[in-house]
Amino acid sequence: MPFLRAFLCLFLFCWPVMSQAGPWMRGDGETFLSFSIETEFERGITDGSELYGSIYAEHGLTDRLTLGLDASTHKNALSKTIGFLRWPVGSTDRTLRMAAEFGLGTEGDPFAMRPGISIGRGLQAGDTPGWITVDSRAIFVDSFDGRLDTDITLGLKPNDRTKLMVQLQTGFPWNGDAYAKLAPSYAHEITPGRHIEVGFVAGVAEADDFKLKIGFWHKF
Repeated sequence: MPFLRAFLCLFLFCWPVMSQAGPWMRGDGETFLSFSIETEFERGITDGSELYGSIYAEHGLTDRLTLGLDASTHKNALSKTIGFLRWPVGSTDRTLRMAAEFGLGTEGDPFAMRPGISIGRGLQAGDTPGWITVDSRAIFVDSFDGRLDTDITLGLKPNDRTKLMVQLQTGFPWNGDAYAKLAPSYAHEITPGRHIEVGFVAGVAEADDFKLKIGFWHKF
């Protein structure tokens, strides 16, 4: 099964260095890396014809400035490569956090510009801590064609090694129909600083895809 062999090779390559932070900044010198794949459930998990891969990275240049990379592939071709900077808006010790972001790169072949803003806060569900974030980014491509993406994420941390998350992913293209997807997932810490994540992505409005997802995180 060529796809499984390719995945294992990529996993072993990325693992020694493997969720976005929203408005929470990375500490000075702290690095976060993640790798994930999604595959169409209807086609079977060993069929690489509808395989989506993504790499996400953040590094704290200072306590108030985070450098990042957001890249993804589809059918063995780069579909997005965005480098970005994020910085806090206002105080970083208040309950409601806010951060601004500006990114440059490509989406498909065209040059892309991606300004954004993130808002979030911690919460408590009984004895269980959690968080909620709203991440909104405008993607301008090809003479200011593009869309607005907004993701709303609710997360809970039942214990020190487990995270439960559900994300509503929405997109509002300038020249197309708005869409929405639901993405619940479960993350478990397998060694200190390393998590495995499993979940799925399901279309709920103007999107009919259903994908399985597996991801790996590493923070150091």
